[in-house]
Amino acid sequence: MARLSESAHVPAPPEMAWRTASDLSRLGEWMTMHEAWRGEVPGQLAVGTELTSVVSIKGMRNRISWRITSYDPPRGLTLEGEGVGGTTVSLALSIAEDGPGATIGFDVEFGGKLVFGPVGMTVKRALKGDVRTSVENLAALLR
Repeated sequence: MARLSESAHVPAPPEMAWRTASDLSRLGEWMTMHEAWRGEVPGQLAVGTELTSVVSIKGMRNRISWRITSYDPPRGLTLEGEGVGGTTVSLALSIAEDGPGATIGFDVEFGGKLVFGPVGMTVKRALKGDVRTSVENLAALLR
């Protein structure tokens, strides 16, 4: 399993960071792995909400069926998903008050055949860059 964590400080208060980060219709503006939603994105989120998207890492696309497993506004949410070929994914977003702004954190876990062997090493390297860039993109939206 590939596990990665990144964080960044932003000048925005936690509530503003939450509004931007939890608006799944805007996910493509900052998350580099997110290619597109399949179907409508619900306006109201809650534990148990289900969605489907296409995730792309290093040009390898996979349709992921997501489920929100934790939802704690404005502190965070977790999406867990399963894709083609036994791929499993967990994306956890956290937001914490930090002085006049907030710290946003992003924890990602990828499992399944995708992360083993020679292809797995390439995926892990690409994933590390994608996670860092995604956090930087989200931080830029909040400046």
